[in-house]
Amino acid sequence: MTNTSRILYKTVGGAAVALTLLGCQLDVINPGLIDASTFNPAGDAATISLSAQTRFWNAVGTVALWQAYFSGETWAGAARLETSDVARRAVTSSALDVAPIWSSLQSAIASNELAIRVLAAAPGAATDLNLARVYMNAGFAIELMGESSCQGVILTGPPLSVAQVLDTAITRFKQAISIASAIGAGTAEAVKIVNASNVGLARTYLQKKDYANAATTAALVPSAFVYNGVRIDDASNRALGNTIYSSGQLGTDVVVATPYRLLNDPRVPWTDAGRTATDGILRLYREGKYVAYANPYRIASGLEASYIAAEASLQGSNSQTAALALIAARRAAGNQAAFAGGTNAQVLAELMDQRARDFWLEGKHLGDWQRNPTATPYVPATGTPYYKPTQGNFGNATCFPVPDIEINANPNFPKS
Repeated sequence: MTNTSRILYKTVGGAAVALTLLGCQLDVINPGLIDASTFNPAGDAATISLSAQTRFWNAVGTVALWQAYFSGETWAGAARLETSDVARRAVTSSALDVAPIWSSLQSAIASNELAIRVLAAAPGAATDLNLARVYMNAGFAIELMGESSCQGVILTGPPLSVAQVLDTAITRFKQAISIASAIGAGTAEAVKIVNASNVGLARTYLQKKDYANAATTAALVPSAFVYNGVRIDDASNRALGNTIYSSGQLGTDVVVATPYRLLNDPRVPWTDAGRTATDGILRLYREGKYVAYANPYRIASGLEASYIAAEASLQGSNSQTAALALIAARRAAGNQAAFAGGTNAQVLAELMDQRARDFWLEGKHLGDWQRNPTATPYVPATGTPYYKPTQGNFGNATCFPVPDIEINANPNFPKS
């Protein structure tokens, strides 16, 4: 190994080691927890894999929070004008509040990508459960970057187009599926990785509008399947807890957007805090979907696979059958009357409406809007008044720009 990049890995239990990928030399940040002289990348593969996974899980909450502002799932009750600039989609690379989503994803991607380099070089890599896991989580993190950011960067490489980012995610998911499938159906964790990776792969195909592959891949996922990002109620390390709960229930900056409150849908629970938000302007309506630090993040599921298959069949084959069946089931879940049906455009709009309710605050709405800008509901239109009228109108941004912290520090990023 000749790559001199360094990455900090944090285990679920809190131990941290810094891996210097140079001749397998290892520097240990906390020698009381892990002995540098005995730490072995092959023998400690689970530590590396689970640590990288935790970095990804940590990023999920941050991505969902900032995507929610940007796509209109929540309103920005913060006093900072920079946060409102994100919420009204009028951001530039120099804005401080474009950095959190980028930094969290970069941490998740780097952790898993560098773990891949270590584990792929170890004996037995072709059937290594830990390697399959980091390929899967790298795929999810990279796919989220493709849905969130206008360009991508992986391990201080050159800027990538969104299509290149999504293609990279597809490669990672396929590698995870190949390794986990080779392990066999007798290992529950391997089966989970295959199913989760198939959801991620289908989602990425759908984002690329490769409807045939999206439908075929989504059909492989059992309807009851769920892959959750585990969260922990640990007062000594709140970074391991559910950050949507800490911001949306305990904080005073995140306000449930009026269009979602008016749905009266049990999938979009909220409460009136009886006060204004931090800005002193908006009434504080708190989300009720995440009610504890230990609430997990739903990252992939059979339900999402059903939505992907339905949309892919509708868009790719002009078949309404799967979409209408799913709409009927989900409207019943939301206590809504039956859908009357209609044209393909009307069915797609209704499907996107049900997706918005089912996956509210799960970091999926921005990708839906980018993929189907005229069919995805509850995203304020460009040029319409912002909900704080003195701060202007909604802008025309559809993605987060690469922040200056990346542009200025990355030697492979062209400077204007």
